[in-house]
This record gives sequence, structure tokens and C-alpha cells, in this order.
Amino acid sequence: MSAAAAAGGEHTRYLGASYFPALDGLRAVAILAVLWHHSLPAAAAGWLARGHVGVRLFFALSGFLICSRLLAERRATGSLALGRFWLRRALRIFPLYYALLGLFALYLGVRAQDAGSRHFFDNLLFHATYTGNWFIDYAVNHPVWFAFGWSLACEEQFYAWWPPLLRRSRRGIRALVALLGALALQQLVQYRVLGSWLASYPTLERVLLSLAPALSLGALLALGLERRGGFSLGWMLFGKCAAASAVTVVTVIAVVIGHGGGPPLLLDLAFSALVCSAVIAPASWLGRLLAAEPLGALGRVSYGVYLFHVPVLGLCRRLLPGLAERPELLAPLALALCWPLAALSHRYFEAPLLALARRPARTTAAGETALTHEAASAAGEAKVAAQPA
Repeated sequence: MSAAAAAGGEHTRYLGASYFPALDGLRAVAILAVLWHHSLPAAAAGWLARGHVGVRLFFALSGFLICSRLLAERRATGSLALGRFWLRRALRIFPLYYALLGLFALYLGVRAQDAGSRHFFDNLLFHATYTGNWFIDYAVNHPVWFAFGWSLACEEQFYAWWPPLLRRSRRGIRALVALLGALALQQLVQYRVLGSWLASYPTLERVLLSLAPALSLGALLALGLERRGGFSLGWMLFGKCAAASAVTVVTVIAVVIGHGGGPPLLLDLAFSALVCSAVIAPASWLGRLLAAEPLGALGRVSYGVYLFHVPVLGLCRRLLPGLAERPELLAPLALALCWPLAALSHRYFEAPLLALARRPARTTAAGETALTHEAASAAGEAKVAAQPA
């Protein structure tokens, strides 16, 4: 079989896939990195202190998954049902988020009104409206409660502007230009190319910095793989010699993280390449490793683990103060508590609500069936829910 024919067959397989098991493994890797990072003492440094980059891997995954599913929906129905998309996102993300935010408010409301508690209530509106990454001052000399919500705010903002733009971009040109524009603008702000002018508008600066590059790169990856030419290029890079390509991608990521310097965009590009390798070559050693259990099981409930892990770590430190300086013990203990808690939450709280959005859609007045990609592929959907963090 020629290389072109092989790429064409793989592209057909890719377009027909409703579920990418290896991406659950990547979610697991991301949440393990974040949990480890938050388990470290404040003074930690070095290679093992860079688990925070797991959030950027989450961003790359979310950008790819949201865009690829919207594109699949448009292939299946000829349009995008934005109302149902936002309903699915709301039912997936909001219930657990607001339940935990309410618990934080109850806890901080009955404890001594220290600076951290006052800061939380002063900014409660921003937490509740997913605008904390724009308006909350995190550079303070006291704990910032619910600070981990900033990443969810970045993703919610992406979900707000990206799908409507994609809907209006039938050929994908506008969407491509918008993503490249958002990526370029964020880089200009990050490297202060706009000079002192932007410094006079700190809120605008934070808004522009919130255009997480990994989200844009993940969506760009989905746009590229949608087209035969883009997929062929991806196949040449990551599928034709899948084993060697996977080793290269993992090595680059390890070197960039270990170095701790260089352009942050380089790591976002490497994470996007990792996602590409996982979906293009699921049969490679990397794809099989990421698709294996228990990584898959952890990845499927990683949203709950992300929300629960910070309060669970705090509880562990309070009850077992000797673990505060022992992350090698604290992190596994927190994982052992968060994982079953997240699994129970997903099964009995989140999944029943999310099922409301999986009901077959009614036909619109124009005769267009607004059947979502998830509803069209119920078998895969039993395991898959787009990961927001």
C-alpha cells in the first residue's frame, strides 16, 4: 500500500472515531502532574517542581477535543447547534464547580475572617462568573482560596467565543485566521511587544494573556487534521514512523520541562504534538500505554480530581502536618482520596445531569436536525466527556 493510500485510510478512520482512548491517558498524566505540583512545599524548586505545566496539557486537550467534536457535528448534521453545545458544557462543568464553590464559601464564612477569607469573598463574584483570571489579584501575601479556578475560567472564555466563530466559518478560513490572531496577540502581550501602552490598561492585559496558546494550538490541530492534506502531513510526522516519533515528542517535552526556560510556546507546541501523536497513531507504544488502565479510568474522572485535590491536600496537611514537607507521601495519599471521590461524583452527580444533554434533539423549523456528535455516537459517549481542565 502506498503512503498516500495509507494516510487516506487512516484519515477515514480518524474522521469516524468518536472516542480516542489515549486522550484519557493524557488527562491522567496532566492531573497527576498538577496534583504533584500542589503537593510540594512552597520552597520547592528544580525539575520536579514544574508539574504546573499539566494545566497546559489540559488546555491542548480541551482545544483539540472541543474543535474536533464541533467539526464532527457539522459533518454529521451540516450545522452546529450552539445552544446544545453550551448546554452540554454547562451540565458538564457547572454543577460540580458551583457545588465546590459553595462549600468553600461555607467553610470560609465560619472561620476567622483572615486576609485570605476576605480576599475570597471580595472576589466571589469573579469566581462565580469565570472571570477570576481577569480581575483577581493573585500576587498577594496570603493564601488565595479557589485560585485553581483560573484555568477553568480560561477554558470557559474559550468556549464562549470559539464555537460561534467556527459556526460562521464554513470553509475554516476565518476560524484559522482567528486562532492564529489570538495566538499572535497573546504572544505580543506576553513578550511586551506592545510596550508601555498596554501597561496602562492592566485589566485588558490580563484579558489578552488569558488567551491560552495551548487552547488555540489544540483547536488548530483539529482544524488541520480535518483536512486530507493536513492529516497527511500529520501522518508523515507522527504516524508513518510512529514509534520513533513518539520517542522524539516525549524527549522534547522532557528536555523543555527539565530546562525550565525558553519560550513557553515551545512546550505548548510539544503538548499539541503529543496529542497529535496519540490520535494519529493509537496503535503505537505511546498510544497503547496511554490507553491502558488505570490511566484511562483516572483520566475519565480527572475533572473531579482537579476540583477536589486542593481541598483534599489542605485537609491532609491539617490532619497530618508531618506530611507537609513529604510530597512523595502526601501526593499518593491525596490521590487515593480524590480518585474515588471524583468517581462517585461523576457517577451519581455529574453523569445524571450530563445525560440531560444527550437526549436526541428536535428538528428545527428549517428542517435541520440538531443532533449532536455525542448523541450520534452514544457508544463512545458512555466514556467520553470533554475535559475542561
